[in-house]
Amino acid sequence: MRVDLTARGKAAHSGYPWLGRSANSMLIPALMVLDKLGDLAPEEGGLARSEKYGNSTVNIGLIRGGVAANVVAEHAEASVLIRLAGGTIEEAKEVVSRAVQGMGLEVDFSQGYGPVGLDADVEGFGVITVNYGTDVPNLKVKDGVKRYLYGPGSILVAHSDHEGLTVGDLEEAVEGYKRLILHALGK
Repeated sequence: MRVDLTARGKAAHSGYPWLGRSANSMLIPALMVLDKLGDLAPEEGGLARSEKYGNSTVNIGLIRGGVAANVVAEHAEASVLIRLAGGTIEEAKEVVSRAVQGMGLEVDFSQGYGPVGLDADVEGFGVITVNYGTDVPNLKVKDGVKRYLYGPGSILVAHSDHEGLTVGDLEEAVEGYKRLILHALGK
C-alpha cells in the first residue's frame, strides 16, 4: 500500500522562521510515527501481522521539501510504502490515518492490496515468504486455476548496488520454467 503525505506551510526567510511555517517540520514527526507502525503490535496502534507472513513493513522511500536552505519550506511531500502481512487495506488505512491525525497533512492512499497467497505444489521448488509487490492480484483467473510466482535471483539483493543475476541463475530458471510448464500440462 502506498501512502503519499503532503504538507503545506508558509515560506519565509530562514533568519526569521517564525514568520513562516515549515512544511518540512510538519512532515518529519508524521514520518517518524509511520516508520514505527510495522514494529508496533496492532493493539498498540501498529499494523496487522500474521503467523504466516510476519510483521508488516514500512519504508519511507521518497522525501521532497523546500527550495533552498535559506528558505522556510512552503511545501513538502513524502511517499511511504507499506507491505501488509495481515489484515485488510481498509484496516491499514485506518491505522495510518489515526497515526497522523491532527498533524495538518494531506494523506492519499493508492496501490494497495493485502497479503497474496500463491500455490506452491510443484516438486523441486523451495518455498519462501517474501515482502515485495507482485501483479498476481491483478490476474483475473477462473476458480481452480493455480497461480505461481517464480523467477531467478534473490530479492535480498534487489534494488541494491550488487543486484544482478549469474549465468547459472538464468540456466536454473530455464529448467524451473520447464518444470512449471510440464506441471501445468499434467506431465
